[in-house]
Amino acid sequence: MSSTQSLLVRTGCILMIAAAGMRAAFTALFEVDKLGLGPHWTLAWSTGYIAFIVAYALALRARRGERERTVLLVVQSLSALYLVWLYPNFLITALLVVVSWQIAWSTTLRRAVAAVLAQSIALTLMKCVDQADGMSLLVLVSTCGFELFAVSAAHLARSEASARESLAKANAELRATHAMLAENTRMAERLRISRDLHDVLGHNLTSLAVHLDVASRTAQGDGVKHVRCARTIAGTLLDQVRGVVSQIRVQPVDLRATLLSLTEGLPGLRVNLRLPDDLTALDPARADAILRCVQELITNTLRHAHAQELAIEIRQAANGALSIAASDDGRGGEAVEGHGLSGMRERFEALGGSVSIAGEPGRGFSVHAQIPALGAVS
Repeated sequence: MSSTQSLLVRTGCILMIAAAGMRAAFTALFEVDKLGLGPHWTLAWSTGYIAFIVAYALALRARRGERERTVLLVVQSLSALYLVWLYPNFLITALLVVVSWQIAWSTTLRRAVAAVLAQSIALTLMKCVDQADGMSLLVLVSTCGFELFAVSAAHLARSEASARESLAKANAELRATHAMLAENTRMAERLRISRDLHDVLGHNLTSLAVHLDVASRTAQGDGVKHVRCARTIAGTLLDQVRGVVSQIRVQPVDLRATLLSLTEGLPGLRVNLRLPDDLTALDPARADAILRCVQELITNTLRHAHAQELAIEIRQAANGALSIAASDDGRGGEAVEGHGLSGMRERFEALGGSVSIAGEPGRGFSVHAQIPALGAVS
């Protein structure tokens, strides 16, 4: 859901919780004796109500699918049923609707419907209101209807949010791939231009220089001076072309701009990227390895980690050796290498480097990789 939709849902839940509390407060002040609720009813109901509010507040901060959230939802459900048992009233049953929405948002539709049925069975075993049995049946049916409506609405919102998240992740991966493709295309184009300059201009200038050299040896009179001057100019042009070709081939990859473009606009993930100032001075092979590594880290975090933040730090030693350290705040678990991580390891090892991956449940994943300085590995 969007932030506005989420705010509206939370506001509605808070209003229903507040309405139940206000109704119970009115009863505690004016109707306890009339309804025969007993001298300790206010304390008992307040205890259950506070337990419900605390569990609801904590559940808002817990992540979807975590065991902690499941426990908090169970506490809310039991607290709501306890409050209905203490004070059978239609407004109090609204707390079960709040719980049903949260359950549907946190788990599958089948489990949410099962939870609603369990709550309905519990309501069936007790009177829903302090009136006739016919009214209890009406409240039971109404409450079940509201719960199922909340489950349906939450499931629809969750499906929409999931689809939007999947689309955003796919778009982020496409943007990352586009950035790398653009950089590769730029390098390929520069290489093509350098080859054309070398093969076409270099060849023709070499031929021209040879012919002018021969002409300078056979020329006579005033023409000798001009031919030798042209031979010198041709040689100078050949040297300049070779210098331009060499510069085009060895110009470093604009790695910083490409890496920054990979980390922008990621859905639900904040990337803290720290780079050295001279990172652009890299050869194409090591620059490509760094780009592929960062792309794989971001892709894996988006797909599997359920993380909110990914920290990536790239360091460059004085001798040119590179190291990458990355960690996320996701769910963690056993580190299993798929095709992407295996490819990253192979790419680093081909350059004489190494990759280590570690994961621990509840503490996210961490990756450490290093590439030796250019020329350090034969």
